[in-house]
Amino acid sequence: MNKNTKDKDIENQETEINVEDGDNVSEEILLEDETTELEEVKSDEDIIKDLEDQVLRAKAEVQNVRRIAAQEVTKARLFGVEALAKEFLSVSDNLERAVISCEDSEEINVIKEGLELTLKSLESSLSSAGIKAIEFNDKSFDPERHEAISVIEDDTLEQNTIIDVVQKGYTIMDRILRPSKVVVSKKSQKNH
Repeated sequence: MNKNTKDKDIENQETEINVEDGDNVSEEILLEDETTELEEVKSDEDIIKDLEDQVLRAKAEVQNVRRIAAQEVTKARLFGVEALAKEFLSVSDNLERAVISCEDSEEINVIKEGLELTLKSLESSLSSAGIKAIEFNDKSFDPERHEAISVIEDDTLEQNTIIDVVQKGYTIMDRILRPSKVVVSKKSQKNH
C-alpha cells in the first residue's frame, strides 16, 4: 500500500466511528456549535457595550477639557488686566502727589518735576506690561506703524518723511496697540 491509500483508510475508519455513535455525536456537535454561537453573540454585545462606554467617557473627557480651557482663558484675561491695573495704581498715586504738591507751592518747576517723575513712572509701568512707544529712528512713513493725519508740501524733504508726531503710537508684544499719528511731507504739485 502506498501512503495515500493508508491515509484514506484512516479517514474512512474515523467516519465509520462517527456513524456508529450516531445521534449522540451529531447532537454534541450541534450543542457545541450553538454554545459557541451564543458566546460569540454575547461577546459581540459586550464589545459593543464596551465601545459605547468608551465613547461616552471620551465625550465627557472632551467636555471637561473644554470647560477647563475656558476657565483658564478667563483667568488669564482677568489676571492679565489685574497686573496692568496694579501698575497703573502707582501712576495714579504719583499723580495725586503731584496735585497735592501744586497746592502747597506756586512754583511751576515743582509741578514740572512732579509731572516728569509721573511720566517716567508711567513709562516704566507700560514697559513692564510689554507696552512700548513706537521709536522714530527712521523718519520715513510706515502705514503699518503710523497714521498720517496731515500732509504738508515740502520740496526739501523726501516724499513721505515724518515731519511731526502729533500722538505717540504704542506696541504690545511687537503688535501695534495704537499707531502713531503723524504729519507727513510730500513734494509740491508744481515740480511734477
